[in-house]
Amino acid sequence: MKCTVCGSESCEILKSKGKLTKELLLKCNKCGNIFREVVEVEKPVEVRVVVSEYESSHKTSVKLYPDEFLEFEGVLDLDGRPAEITSIENKRSGRVMFAPVTEIDTIWANYIDTPARVGISVDFGGKILSRKVEVDREFEFTIGDVVKLGHVLFKIRGIKTQERKMRKGFAKAFVVKRIYGRPGDDLKRYKYDLTSKIIEVVTVPNVVEYYDDEEE
Repeated sequence: MKCTVCGSESCEILKSKGKLTKELLLKCNKCGNIFREVVEVEKPVEVRVVVSEYESSHKTSVKLYPDEFLEFEGVLDLDGRPAEITSIENKRSGRVMFAPVTEIDTIWANYIDTPARVGISVDFGGKILSRKVEVDREFEFTIGDVVKLGHVLFKIRGIKTQERKMRKGFAKAFVVKRIYGRPGDDLKRYKYDLTSKIIEVVTVPNVVEYYDDEEE
């Protein structure tokens, strides 16, 4: 919008009315001229969303304006709940870090009003201790960390995130699907204790129970 007197594009909106068509009362910040402008407002469009909460997911949609841009890790309001964007697929079936709404086919997202739920597998020479824990979404797991889980001390050897498998580095809990570890006789000190974060006992073949409700 340009001032009708001096042509400046620096204008202040004094009043606005209307929905699909807005009538604006504007004041030029350069010359002070007050004038009116009528603009067409584009209707919002529905974009498909696949939203996850722990092990389950469902399809929904969100209404967005065509001139909006979305990006990875942005936050959407889905039926009154905050959800973080974990992936964006454009209409050419490509995964992108950001895109205008007009080019988006599907959004993947996770609700962020709940703790992160992470699977843990500790390998005792082929017998697997399997647990799930709930931790703060920003909690960081690092390859090489020594962790206490009940009476077990283990070292993190691998991390599986939503996108890849890791053998080095760290990842925040909200992107982690599973932690892989191994115990060791030489492990004496641990960086953190996840015992109180256990939420369920998982029964799978060849699992050995190394955890009970009593602390040593």
